[in-house]
Amino acid sequence: MSLSAIATNGTVKGGGAYYLISRSLGPEFGGSIGIVFYLGYVLNTGMNAVGLVDCFTQNFGTKSGTWANFLEEGFWWQYLWGTVVLVLCTTICLAGSSIFSRASNGLLVILLLAIFSIPVSALFMKPFSIPDLGVNFTGVRLQTLLENLKPRLTKGAAGSQLKGRENFQDLFGILFPATGGIFAGASMSGDLRNPSRSIPKGTLSGLALTFITYTVVILAMASSITRESFYKNTNIVQATSLSGVVILLGEFATSFFSSLMGVIGSAKLLQAIARDSLLPGLNFFSKGTMTSDEPVHAIFMTFAVAQLTMLFDINQIASFVTMTYLMTFLVMNLACFLLKIGSAPNFRPSFHYFNWQTAATGTLVSGASMFFVDGVYATGCVGILVVLFLLIHYTSPPKPWGDVSQSLIYHQVRKYLLRLRQEHVKFWRPQILLFVTNLDDQFKMVSFCNSLKKGALFVLGHVLVTDDFTSAVPEARRQQSVWTKFVENSKVKAFVNIAVSPSAEWGVRNVVLNSGLGGMRPNIVIIDQFRRDRSLAEILQPSIYKRDPNSRRNSRDLLAEASENDVQSPPMKCQSYVTILEDLLFKLRINVAVAKGFEDLELPGPQGQHTKQYIDLWPIQMSAELGADSESKQNVLTSNFDTYTLILQLGCILNTVPSWKKTYRVRVAVFVEYETDVEDERGRVEALLEKLRIEAEVLVFWLACGDLHAYRIIVNGDTSPETEDFQERVHTTLKDEEWWQDLQTARRTVGESPSRESVPSWHGASSHDHQSKQSSQLVGGLRKFVQSSKRRRSISSVRGFGGVSLGMQTQRLLDAFVDYDKSDTSSSNCSDDGEFEPYCDDSGEDDVGEESGDETQDSLPGPAALHKTKRRESKGTPVARQDIPAIVVPDEDGSPKSQTKTARPPAARSPSSNRFTSSPIPEARVNTNEDAGPSIMFAPSSSPPRAGNKMTESQSIYTRRSSSGTSNQRMASGYPRQASIPLSFNDLPSRAQHLILNELMAQHSGDTAVIFTTLPSPFEATAQSEATSESYLSDLEVLWQGLPPCLLVHSNSMTVTMNL
Repeated sequence: MSLSAIATNGTVKGGGAYYLISRSLGPEFGGSIGIVFYLGYVLNTGMNAVGLVDCFTQNFGTKSGTWANFLEEGFWWQYLWGTVVLVLCTTICLAGSSIFSRASNGLLVILLLAIFSIPVSALFMKPFSIPDLGVNFTGVRLQTLLENLKPRLTKGAAGSQLKGRENFQDLFGILFPATGGIFAGASMSGDLRNPSRSIPKGTLSGLALTFITYTVVILAMASSITRESFYKNTNIVQATSLSGVVILLGEFATSFFSSLMGVIGSAKLLQAIARDSLLPGLNFFSKGTMTSDEPVHAIFMTFAVAQLTMLFDINQIASFVTMTYLMTFLVMNLACFLLKIGSAPNFRPSFHYFNWQTAATGTLVSGASMFFVDGVYATGCVGILVVLFLLIHYTSPPKPWGDVSQSLIYHQVRKYLLRLRQEHVKFWRPQILLFVTNLDDQFKMVSFCNSLKKGALFVLGHVLVTDDFTSAVPEARRQQSVWTKFVENSKVKAFVNIAVSPSAEWGVRNVVLNSGLGGMRPNIVIIDQFRRDRSLAEILQPSIYKRDPNSRRNSRDLLAEASENDVQSPPMKCQSYVTILEDLLFKLRINVAVAKGFEDLELPGPQGQHTKQYIDLWPIQMSAELGADSESKQNVLTSNFDTYTLILQLGCILNTVPSWKKTYRVRVAVFVEYETDVEDERGRVEALLEKLRIEAEVLVFWLACGDLHAYRIIVNGDTSPETEDFQERVHTTLKDEEWWQDLQTARRTVGESPSRESVPSWHGASSHDHQSKQSSQLVGGLRKFVQSSKRRRSISSVRGFGGVSLGMQTQRLLDAFVDYDKSDTSSSNCSDDGEFEPYCDDSGEDDVGEESGDETQDSLPGPAALHKTKRRESKGTPVARQDIPAIVVPDEDGSPKSQTKTARPPAARSPSSNRFTSSPIPEARVNTNEDAGPSIMFAPSSSPPRAGNKMTESQSIYTRRSSSGTSNQRMASGYPRQASIPLSFNDLPSRAQHLILNELMAQHSGDTAVIFTTLPSPFEATAQSEATSESYLSDLEVLWQGLPPCLLVHSNSMTVTMNL
C-alpha cells in the first residue's frame, strides 16, 4: 500500500523503489537504500541461478539424477553451470526489452501451469509410497493435514546446511526472498507506459494472485504428503505430481525468470543511481544504448557481482537478501508515513487505501522482522546503510528533488517557534545580526561572527538603497540568491535578510525590526567601522538592473560584481552613520558592536598555525552620576555593568570554539591611574571572573607608570626630550580642541607666576602653608574649567534612569581632585548642579564670559580670559546655561579670588559627561534573592562629596583617603612634576582619554588576534549636526587607530547570571 501511495503521487521514472524513496526522503536515504537494495537484488539473482542448477543436478546429475545421469556434479561444476545460466540471462537482457518481455510471458505461462498442477495432483492421484526415495503420498486427508499443521523442527533435513536444529527464524529468512517479486514491477518503472497507474495495479494484483496461489499449494501439499517425506526428499513436489516434466519446466521457469529479472532489474537500478551522481565513480554505469537506453555497462557489472555471489552458501545468501528486502520495505513504509504526517498539501496520491497507521505498522514490523531473523545480519545491514548515508551526505552535491525532511523540519520548527518565549538570561547567547556589503573585505568578519554566535541565530543583513523599488526587486532577488549560495558553500550557519529602502538608515531599521521570527530574534547588532569611501548599504546604480537574464555565473562572480558596484557608490556621511548608531542604541535599545579592522583578522588555521597569541578583553569602566535633589541626599553613582560583563561574556564564548581555544589564550586587561590601586583592582577583577566562571589571565596596568607618553604630555605637561616624538602626535590630535589650547596657555602662565616659585614639594600628606593652599585652589579651579569644557555626552545604559548619560567620574579620587573653596559661600545654593552638565547640547555660541562684566575681565591675568571660551555648537538642542568655574588666582593681598557667575537656576538631577574612568571597579555583589532582577551586579559605590564637604588644608590634592578612614595618608605613584598643572585621567575629555588608551592598548596588545573593548556611545541628537557627528567619529578613530582588529561593544541588557 505504501508503494502504491508513493507511486501514484507524481511522475515515476526509471529506478523503481530507489527512485520512489530518493524523491521522497532525499538523496541520502534514497542513495543508501538504493545501493543496499541493489546488493540484495544481485545476491538474489545469484541465488536463483544456483537454485536452477540444483534443480537440474537433482534430475540429471551423475550421482543424484533421477531421470538421467549426464550432468557433472561438484562445487566447481555447479559454478560452471550457474555461469552458463547467468550468461544466458545476460544475453537476453542485452538483446533488448522486447525479447525480455516475450521471454517473460512464455515463462509465466509455464510457471502458472506447473503451480496449478500441484493441487490438481493432490486431488486426483492415488496414494502411493516409495521407501527408497522417502516418499509417502496419502492423497488429501484431514489426518495428514493435522499432522503437518503444528511445527516440529529437527536437524539434518535433506538439503539443509545448518549445523544445529532449525528454528522459525531460519525458515523465515530462507522463505522471505520469495516475496521479493513485490518490487519486480516497480523495478521496470522506466519501461512502463504509465508507471503511476501500472505499478499499483500490477503490484497489488500480483500480490493477491501470489497469496492465493501460495495458500492453495501449501494446503494441497500439507494435506497429501507426510512430514517425513518433506524431511527426506527435496524433490518431493516432482515425485508427487501427475507430470514430472511440468514440474521440472516450472522449476526451470521460476528460477530462470527470477535470474533474468534480477539481472535487468539490478542493472536499471544501478543505472538510475549512477545518473543521479550520488557517489563518485558511478558515472560510468549511467550510460545506455542509443536506441532503447539499455544499461549495458550496468548489466556487465551485475553479471560480475552475481558471479561472486555463487561462491557463497545459498542459505547465508538468502538471509542477507532477506535483510535487504526488509530494509527496503521499512524505508518505503517510513517514507509514506513521513509524507502523510508531514501534511504537505502536494501529497495527494490517487491511491487512497492507506493511512499513516498502515505505514507506521509496516515500518515497525519490517524493523522488528530484521532483528528477529538474524540480529547480526540486521546490524551489519544497518551499518552499511549508515556508511553509505554519510558518504552520500558529504560527497554528493545538493539535489533539487525536495525531500520530506524539509516538510517535517518546517512543521516542527513552526510548532516550537510558537512555544519559544523571550530568552531567559540564564540561557543567553549572542544572536547576531551582521550588516554586510562587501564579501572580499568582510569575509573574515562573517567567519568571526559565525564562531561567536555559540549555536545561536546568525543573520546577514544587506541593504539596497534606491528610490525606484520596482526596478530594484529583481536585484534584491538576485542578491538574496547570491548570499544564500555563499552561506551554503562557505558552511556559515546564517540566514540572509535583504532590504530595499530609500536610505541606509531606513534600511538598517527595517532589517533590525524584521530579522528573526517569534522568540528567535537578534540581540546584538554588529556594524562595520565608519569608512568614508563605503556605506553600510549598497547604493544601487541604474546600470545594475541591465543584465543578461540568460548569463550563467557562479556566486563568487556575482558577489565580485556586487563589490564592484559598491565601490562606485557614494561615500558614507558622518550623520548617516551616527544616526544608525543612535537608532540602535536609543530607539531600538539593542546591544551594539562596531567592528574595526576585521579585514586584517587572523583566523585560526586548520593545523593551529598562527602568529598571534591572545584574545584581549579590555572592559573599560564607565559610570553615570545623578545629582541629588538637595544637599541632604547623596549623589547616585551607577556603572556600565552590562557592557563590562558582555565584553567578558563574548570573549569567553569565543574561547569555547575549539579552533579559537586551541590557538589563542584569553586575557582580561584593565587599568587604574596609580600604582596603589593595582592590587586592589586585580583582586576585584579576579573575584568578578570567579563569580562568572570565566578562566582568563588578568593584566592590570597603571597609567602614571611613566611608560605612556600621551599620559605624561597631557596629564603631567611633560615636554622633556623623551616625549618629543610623541608630542607632535598629541598636538596634531588635540589641536582643534579649545580646552587643550587653553590648558597649554594656562600651564605656561602658571609656570611663570611668582606664586609658583614658592610652592613646596608635593610629598606625602604633610601640612601645607598658605602658598600651598593658593596653589591647590589654582589647580582645582583649572580642573573645574577643564571639566566644564568637556563636550561629550551619551545615552544611559543604566536601566531605570531614563535619559541619564554615562558620566565618567572617579569614585575614590574625587575627594582630593575636586576643589571646594571655603570662601565661596554665596554660591552654595547652586553647587549641587555646578559639577555636572545637563543632558543636552549647546546651541549657539553665547560668550559666557560676557556676564562677568568688564571689571571681572580687568582683574584677571591672561588665563582668566579663558572664560570667554566659546562652547561647541550642536544644532537642534536647547541651551541649558550653567556656571563655568573660574580659575582661582591669588589677589594682591594673597587671598584667593573666584570669578564665578551664576547663570541658571538649580536643576534637580543632571548627569555627567561621557568619558572613561580609571577608577577601580566596584566589588561584584551577588543577589541571593531569586527574583526577576539581576543576580550579579557592581556593589553601590561611595558617592562623590557634596558641596558642603570641604577639603581640609591638611589634604594634598594628590592624597587619597585610606580605605580605613584613618588620617594616615600615602602618596600615589606617578605624580606630575611641580612645574605642571596636575590633572587626572578622569578629568580629561574623551579624545584625550582615547589617545592615552590607544597608546596603552598598542603597547600591550601587539600579539593579539582580536580586542574586545567598550564602545563610547554618542549622546542623543549627535547626528543632528555634521560637526558633532564628525567629532564623535574622530574620537573613535583616535581610540582604535593602529590597533589590531577590535570589536567595540555597548550593552543594553543583562547577559550574565549567578542563578542555577
